[in-house]
Amino acid sequence: MANWSDLQHDMLGFIAQHLDKIEDYVAFGAVCKSCRAAASEKNFKGLRPWQQVPCLTLSANDDFNRELYSLMEKQVVAKVSLPQLKGKKCYESLGWLLTIGQQGEISLLNPFYGVEVELPNQNTFPEYDLYEMDPDIFVRRMVLSSRPSRESLEDDDFVVMIICGGVGFLAFWRPKDLWWNRMETRNSSHADVIYTNGQFYSIDHMGNVVVCDVLEANPTDQARIIARFSPELWDNKELYLVKSSSTDDEHFLVVTRDNIPNYEDKKGFELDKPIYGTTEFQVFELVSTAGGEKEITSRWKEIKNLGSRSIFLGHSSSMCLENNKLAPGITPGHTYDAWAAYVEIPEGGGKDMGVYNLEKGVTAPLYDAPLRLSRTCPSLWITPNF
Repeated sequence: MANWSDLQHDMLGFIAQHLDKIEDYVAFGAVCKSCRAAASEKNFKGLRPWQQVPCLTLSANDDFNRELYSLMEKQVVAKVSLPQLKGKKCYESLGWLLTIGQQGEISLLNPFYGVEVELPNQNTFPEYDLYEMDPDIFVRRMVLSSRPSRESLEDDDFVVMIICGGVGFLAFWRPKDLWWNRMETRNSSHADVIYTNGQFYSIDHMGNVVVCDVLEANPTDQARIIARFSPELWDNKELYLVKSSSTDDEHFLVVTRDNIPNYEDKKGFELDKPIYGTTEFQVFELVSTAGGEKEITSRWKEIKNLGSRSIFLGHSSSMCLENNKLAPGITPGHTYDAWAAYVEIPEGGGKDMGVYNLEKGVTAPLYDAPLRLSRTCPSLWITPNF
């Protein structure tokens, strides 16, 4: 059998140019180092990465590999060798992984090209000694403002924003920062964070929607409440903040999930392990807001039909895609859920995944394969990029 790595670079580039599916392109780049070099941005002739439906990165059966499951192909399309992830917790945004090691070491990793950026250790967070936690659960969410450059990271202007610590505070890092910066919001612990319209938006567990502009001269003072989600809508539910579409001028959505851990059975008896099992999602859109920050009131409209849109949720990044961005196999009007409840579950996260029909209130399996559970790196969505 011929060795792919022995083929000339021009020939490999020619082959790459005839692969128009991102899943095939990723699989091709995973064959060997020569193929990875040929699988460059200029050689890809299909839809751009940000127009692609995300792949599901399945939890590893071992410490060195991750499998990419394609919803379009309904099968595993590539196995990527990533020894850098051994024993590390992972979060995804824009195709990059934030990894956290057992000693609190933090990095940004492009899993398709092996580019890694070392970030300050988690012990550089302000007041870390007051909130010191297990690295496995210290970070809760992560989002990037833009894709880091693979060429000149030192000159990049991207920002990493995370939710972290026992009290769920916001913190951010920019290239050349020597430590993590805390965003002082003075509100409840934060549930989710997104980046849109040139700013970060977060929702906390009291329903406050906060905007953070980290490009200001003193960004730690630039967080303010812009909307408030009604308590009757979020009580005893998990909250997600999702950009409503790919265009910059549209509003964000708030998604609720009814899957808060239940430590009692139906008869009220206390259980040793919590019961998980999502039975409903609700989607809301902000209609109007009035009043000052301390007495702000907001009006929300429940969306019971997503129309041409589909929502992707997970323990890392979440997104909403329009029908013209969807591939065969992706059904509009559905929520694709890869949430990972792993803190209280000894065997790890990955149990509660599925496809939810928002209009009919019916849930179907996310994929037809055995569950992949992991306490360190549960399955998550990832958008392949160059």
